[in-house]
Amino acid sequence: MSPSLSQRYLSTRGAEYGLSFEDVVLKGLASDGGLFIPEQIPSLPASWESDWRDLSFEDLAYEIAKLYISSEEIPAEDLKDIIKRSYSTFRREERTPLVSLDPKENLSVLELYHGPTFAFKDVALQLLGNLFEYFLTRRNEGKTGKDRT
Repeated sequence: MSPSLSQRYLSTRGAEYGLSFEDVVLKGLASDGGLFIPEQIPSLPASWESDWRDLSFEDLAYEIAKLYISSEEIPAEDLKDIIKRSYSTFRREERTPLVSLDPKENLSVLELYHGPTFAFKDVALQLLGNLFEYFLTRRNEGKTGKDRT
């Protein structure tokens, strides 16, 4: 499935379906207490392994995100900017480095603590905060006072 306006989301408990990416970001949880998931899982491009192998963290995040977020909801350049801003405060260039612990056993650990609060949650929540800002700014454009969301 290619990303398009047809990419919709549903609740894992079945009470809600057909929601846009913007809707699920701003709602957080479904009214039935479920989580939102895509109605269809998009296919990876045939050459993803070779094409994505040497991408930066931000470029890889974009390639994955655009499979789930329609360019009609967030234009490509806006999505790239949101991702770039989200991870610009991480202390390591590789953002989440994979560190080898025992090469003989092929044992490694992915370090998720290089974000601004030193918590693994930074990997998701830095992006989520910028998505909130993007959608709320767009919804409130030209509105004042009580009309603002």
